Amino acid sequence: MSRTEPYGRQPFVAPYRRHRAPPSVQTVALLQYLLALLILAGAAATAAIARGTPRYAALDRVPDSVRHNLRSGGLIIAVALAVLGLCWLLVARKLQRGRPWARLTVLVLSLAGAAVAVYLSGLRHDPRLLGAAALPVMYAMLLSTEAARSWFRDDGL
Repeated sequence: MSRTEPYGRQPFVAPYRRHRAPPSVQTVALLQYLLALLILAGAAATAAIARGTPRYAALDRVPDSVRHNLRSGGLIIAVALAVLGLCWLLVARKLQRGRPWARLTVLVLSLAGAAVAVYLSGLRHDPRLLGAAALPVMYAMLLSTEAARSWFRDDGL
């Protein structure tokens, strides 16, 4: 055995992996969870109105024209909303787990949402519509921090 052999080997060291997402990613994930829960609540309310069995006082104040329109396609709308809400729950969880596709999904949809808000603001000459771009821009900024980029860059080591 020569003296140079041990120097050529890499020492066995366990790679470092953070166990929690950085605060910027946690903030976006929390807001995505809240959005998903709101969508799921909307699906439940739509289904209740479509079936004609509202159990809450807030659903009793729905106009009759809306009730009538929801009777024909309300269950389909409720199912679509439920699927959308479950998709956002999945995206929020995958953001916390550091999956790059989830970050890319939120970034692309955030930039598209901000662009639509700016376009509609110009189209309707209403600067108040620019406020709708605030949340998507905040998502993009939070997911573009150095800590967030490194969280999604880690290869799951």
